[in-house]
Amino acid sequence: MFSKLENLIYSTEDWATMQTAHRMASAILNRDPTTHENAERLARCIMKLFDQGMRDAKDIALKAAEQEASVSAIGDERDGGIS
Repeated sequence: MFSKLENLIYSTEDWATMQTAHRMASAILNRDPTTHENAERLARCIMKLFDQGMRDAKDIALKAAEQEASVSAIGDERDGGIS
């Protein structure tokens, strides 16, 4: 149990990597990283990728933007209704 908790503690460098990835992914998606309605969802995606072992901000940003674009497209289809 303790080792799982230990994995959720981030260093200053870890936070910097994730923040950089979030800004980069937001730019890829052409979104404001703080005010966009799905900014927190994108941040959770980035944290999940980081927790899975990804450490390069650019790689994280690209993967997170790809995943977020897919999720957003599904939501847009759902919200728009399928005829």
